[in-house]
Amino acid sequence: MKNSNSSFFLPTVVCLVVMFALGSCHKQDDWLNVKRDKSDISPKTLDDFQAVLDNTNTMNMGYPMLGLTGTDNLYLPDNILGSVSEPERNAYGWAKSIYGGVSTGDFSSPYVAIEFCNIVLDGISGLTISSSQQAQFNNLKGQALFHRAMSLYNLSQLFCKPYNVSTAGTDLGLQLKVSSDPNEKVDRSSVKETYDFILSDLKTALTLLPQNQRYATRPSSRAAQGLLAKVYLSMQQYQDALESADASLGKDPVLLDFNSSKIDPSETFVFPPYSNQLANQEILYFACGQTMVSLWPVYTVGFADSLLFKSYDKNDLRKTLFYNVSSTGTAQFKGSYSGTYMNFSGIAANELLLIQAECLARNSQPAKAKVLLDALLVKRFKAGTYKALSVSDDKVLAAVLTERRKELAFTGQIRWEDLRRLNQDPVFAKTISRTINGVKVELPPNDGRYVFELPQQEIQLSGVQQNIR
Repeated sequence: MKNSNSSFFLPTVVCLVVMFALGSCHKQDDWLNVKRDKSDISPKTLDDFQAVLDNTNTMNMGYPMLGLTGTDNLYLPDNILGSVSEPERNAYGWAKSIYGGVSTGDFSSPYVAIEFCNIVLDGISGLTISSSQQAQFNNLKGQALFHRAMSLYNLSQLFCKPYNVSTAGTDLGLQLKVSSDPNEKVDRSSVKETYDFILSDLKTALTLLPQNQRYATRPSSRAAQGLLAKVYLSMQQYQDALESADASLGKDPVLLDFNSSKIDPSETFVFPPYSNQLANQEILYFACGQTMVSLWPVYTVGFADSLLFKSYDKNDLRKTLFYNVSSTGTAQFKGSYSGTYMNFSGIAANELLLIQAECLARNSQPAKAKVLLDALLVKRFKAGTYKALSVSDDKVLAAVLTERRKELAFTGQIRWEDLRRLNQDPVFAKTISRTINGVKVELPPNDGRYVFELPQQEIQLSGVQQNIR
């Protein structure tokens, strides 16, 4: 990362301040407000700074989702393409230009969260604390570092090239903001610097965070290990990813049994809301993605790709728990772990178990990978119908990746992340094609359109280098 004369867009136009209520800081009406002048109200105590991080609207509800609209998991019929926003429509069709001159929360929301993190990190560094406050101080700092790393990781999956060890040192990375000072000027880093920064934040957070938190919206050390596993997976550092996933899940991970009477496919929201933290113990860290018309079932606009839907076995409960099927046979995703219409974008045990299985398969341990996959799928199939995986050792990795797609089809941007990563392997590289209004369009492996352009306003205000699609 290097300083330059270019300004950093978000902190320049958004000055953040906080307002605190006397009651519990975890209620919706206690969240901080955004004001024009940061000097109006400033956090001063550890409880104040915890309130900053407990603003779930900013810290947990705005993760990028635009990449998912460009994957092979989504189908938008021609007659309703006009119902979605221009950025969604352009991302779906892999257009060269995405935003049409409008701003995008997929870029701005994570950077607002990063600014909140930096306010906390800068603020608590100046506090004098007692020995009895040390644990709370450590917890706060660890949370801020985790949130910053999580935001940067999600940004990197849209606005940076996939991590490639041979080019990461020169590929364009993110603007790495390390201060809450809105006048700090930051240029783009390299992809390697971006990932090194994320890893550094997470490794420090691990030394500070408790194993469990009072709320699933607050990251724990287990969540930090889970995010480390995701980051290492995207870097194709499979042994490191395995070790982090192991550390996160422990020896006896909790998996939901989809046969449970508590999970009802007839309900509008199949899975329990995050406020009932004990009801879905797979969730290690709760977060949701940006609102997308094409992804929210309430709009009845976007559908699951037909080949994806048909890939679920007739006894696979995910077929009914994850999807509603219309009278015309089209399937629409409804089974978000958020327990709402919003797409779950946090960290959960099912994803980490699949990371374990993939890494074991890649590290010449296919038998152990099969055991893990069986442990997951027996809880996804109708009771008594699942038969243990029966494939040759050389096919186990492909089986794991197939189940990863089905299990996490509309979770965050995971499918987008996987396409970017797997495209670097000729065995799993894939050309995606669609026919839109009679015109066939394609997205080949490693195409420049796997990296989204920065918003034009950011280029105009900061002068940083644009991505070439």
